[in-house]
Amino acid sequence: MVFLFINIIACAALVWASFNIDTRYGIHKSTHPLINLVLLCATLIGLMALVMVLCFWAPEKLSLVVGRLVFMLMMWFSLYVCDYLIQFPEFKRNRTIIIIEWVLNLSVFVIFFFVPGAFASLTITPEGQYAIESSKAFGGAFGSFLPISWFTFISALYLVLIPFVTVIVTLVRSENLKSALDRQRMRVNSLGVATVWVALFVISIAARFVPLMRTLVMLCFVPEVLLLVRAACAHEIVDIRTFGRGLLRVIFMFLIPAAVAGVTCYFMWPLASNSIALFLLAWVVSNVAFNVLWYLLVEFLLSKGFMRDRNYFEAFEKCLAQIDYTGKAKDIPEKLFKPFKKYVTVSNMNIMLDSGEGNLDTVWSSDGKNLSVPMENSGFDVLLNIKHPVVFREWLERDYNVAPARAQLLKMLEDTGAEAFILLSEGRRVIGMLLLYKKTDKNIFLPYDYSAFTKLYPQFFLAGYYMKNMMNESVVGTVNREIRMSGQIITSIQENMDLIKSSKVDAGYKMIPAHNIGGEFIDLIRLTETRHIIVIGSMSGKGIAASMNMVILKSVIRTFLSEIKDFKQLVEKVNLFIRDSLPKGSYFAGMFGLIDFNTDTMYYINCGSPALFVYTKAYNNVIEVQGEGHILGFVKDISPLVKVKKVKLAPGDVVMTCTDGLIETQSIRNEAFGKERIQKSLIENLMYPAAKIAQFTYDSLVKFTSKELEDDITVFVMKYLGGK
Repeated sequence: MVFLFINIIACAALVWASFNIDTRYGIHKSTHPLINLVLLCATLIGLMALVMVLCFWAPEKLSLVVGRLVFMLMMWFSLYVCDYLIQFPEFKRNRTIIIIEWVLNLSVFVIFFFVPGAFASLTITPEGQYAIESSKAFGGAFGSFLPISWFTFISALYLVLIPFVTVIVTLVRSENLKSALDRQRMRVNSLGVATVWVALFVISIAARFVPLMRTLVMLCFVPEVLLLVRAACAHEIVDIRTFGRGLLRVIFMFLIPAAVAGVTCYFMWPLASNSIALFLLAWVVSNVAFNVLWYLLVEFLLSKGFMRDRNYFEAFEKCLAQIDYTGKAKDIPEKLFKPFKKYVTVSNMNIMLDSGEGNLDTVWSSDGKNLSVPMENSGFDVLLNIKHPVVFREWLERDYNVAPARAQLLKMLEDTGAEAFILLSEGRRVIGMLLLYKKTDKNIFLPYDYSAFTKLYPQFFLAGYYMKNMMNESVVGTVNREIRMSGQIITSIQENMDLIKSSKVDAGYKMIPAHNIGGEFIDLIRLTETRHIIVIGSMSGKGIAASMNMVILKSVIRTFLSEIKDFKQLVEKVNLFIRDSLPKGSYFAGMFGLIDFNTDTMYYINCGSPALFVYTKAYNNVIEVQGEGHILGFVKDISPLVKVKKVKLAPGDVVMTCTDGLIETQSIRNEAFGKERIQKSLIENLMYPAAKIAQFTYDSLVKFTSKELEDDITVFVMKYLGGK
């Protein structure tokens, strides 16, 4: 009965595991061969349990028919595994293989059910008797030379010979693959087949002493199935170095402290005869002291790369945050490459930036390579469309989303010799690319690497943007070039905005830098047909540094929106980026708004905006609404300091917000323009479109000052028209 329960438990465990495999492997089709293998193996084990029950309590003929069926399915399962190995990893059906498989399946069916004596009887008793009666497969001289039964012959052919040939073919195929990960997977698959032979041998030996051990024969396939699953779910190459590091971590972090605890307990135990309290005190103090010193030693070894695991994100992020962008621009590439080399084990890196002539050209390379890649690459457009700037060769060879441009992108990797790249883009405009080469530990780029690179993408964009505009002396070497570049930046910001196209809203703005170079910006970002994000504000500083921070922040906000769905969380993450990633002392003063056309509501977070005015048609009056506001970039956790406020809008209402330049600009008499004049201008121009209201307000300021502006001016106006 014990063996019956073992089969039942194993069957249930495999059925449960099939659902787990579906989650881990990312399979959404129940017909996937891997899931089918697991379920078929579970079925075999369950049917074996049924055979035992029938042999114990059912008529002999019924148990014989079911027994023939089970062992026929056993042979079919072995063939199915061989077919899986032949198809792996592409799973492309081959007509010849299909025909051979069906012939073999039909053969075992005919032999077990129609050849007299081939499967004559099956006996399993609670007393421990187990026997399968089968007649000789061959007669005459050949039968004398090979005196084996039909069952033994079929078992040897289907469980040993055919799988052995399949393993040889699989190993030969694996040597011709370019993908090191696929080679490892195919070798693990072959090892899985070998475990069946070992398990069958062990059961045959054990059955000499306990005949009922043969009822566990279907469990021989469990290690095989587990290894097939392990191969399919593998995303990294396990080499001797990786295995050694893992073993050392276990020894240093667990085994040695545990051994010391045991040894100290042994030697201090005599103290317990005098005083239990003294024993416990001495044992605890000595172990605490040892573990503190041991912890410091282990941390030191980890910092030097000794025993370091692959979870490097925090250390990588910290290293990137320490890059000083206020120092020499030529030092930035080396500082950027350092964490890639130390934590990701990238052997070399090539930084390529837009040359302005239609190419991405090398500006820095760790191995001295000077490369050029045409920017007219349809693959770049595909990557921008699916928002996938981080690309690894392994992903590129498999993912269907990039299939239309796979050939071009793979050719680029072949031409450059790289294994991965990170595309740096500002909206739809590619500004650069980081080429990453093979890892020094011979591993591939892993899903963990992708997750880390995606989260740190704003840092890479920041470095690339600074290098693009600070390392190219021909661009920023003179004031005129600086002004020209700033004008291009401002133009690109305006062109990349998602203008509000809703019959409910008329929106317009005016943005004037005081000296053609400024850190102020407006961005309109479409979330859905009925929701729009509005960001207006200014970055600290003047000149080209402020304008670069402005463009970087604009790009980062859009990047964050691709993964963040919470309005307040977006502001919190932008604050953290400004504080940790932009040059020290950088801050943002402005406002984040969210317009919901379905509910006629504007949600907003004041981040140091000097004013937010709302004209209410019902009261024919302009009121100033202000939520609690705190400038972004000073504190690490701004969550307790910012609050989401909302304004209900009705047809005819007008929203106006501006930066401090409009309010604080003074006339020649040192009198500030002030909020009252802004409100007056708004009321006087209500009949005009939103863009005209913004323009007329700016004109009023120019007339008021009667002198050259000394501060940047940004005004945003939104007339709410209502309706459906």
